[in-house]
Amino acid sequence: MKGIFWNSRGLSDLAKYRYISDAVRDLNLDFFAVIETGKQDMSKTNLARLSGGADFVWHCLPPRGRSGGILLGVRANVLDASLIVEGEFYIKFHLCNRIDKFKWILMDVYGPAQDEFKSAFLTELVRACQHNPLPTLIGGDFNILRNSKEKNNDRFNYRWPFLFNVVIDSFDLREIDLTGRQYTWANSLPKPTYEKLDRVLVSTEWEFKYPRSWCKR
Repeated sequence: MKGIFWNSRGLSDLAKYRYISDAVRDLNLDFFAVIETGKQDMSKTNLARLSGGADFVWHCLPPRGRSGGILLGVRANVLDASLIVEGEFYIKFHLCNRIDKFKWILMDVYGPAQDEFKSAFLTELVRACQHNPLPTLIGGDFNILRNSKEKNNDRFNYRWPFLFNVVIDSFDLREIDLTGRQYTWANSLPKPTYEKLDRVLVSTEWEFKYPRSWCKR
């Protein structure tokens, strides 16, 4: 199983479209999950542009205000999408591998940056996981740290990491290790803050099926 979770910081130029289509084609990807599209809608022409010549099934979730937006696509001749569920902060595909009939769930998540929405996000994440009867792969920008090591300074609020880790532990999820970098986000201040906000989580059953799998973020 080969796929990419990518925080695009907005699908605002042709270079980003080209990156997705080239990756789909050159890496023969089974799925592509885009976070922070900034797009209210995606035309059929633009979606076809992203597919790299492959037959992809895409679903788009518009952003809240000027931030966010999710786009999730799967290769139709490899994965059969029997159900697509849309939440406020996620898109969920119920999938079946066409070759071996393995059934699983793929979720693309974009959590709110604002504290006032984080409680609603975590509540929705819990409900989504409770309704995941199949092996599950969850990735995206959660906009929540898990521990103080995921930030380069000591301005750390333990409230949201504590609750986030409770959710992860409650559903026995494991995080796929990030390689090549320590952080996934930085601001533009003279002394920038670096944080790890993007991650990929898998259920035990999904990891049993794909023990050597890796994902790019």
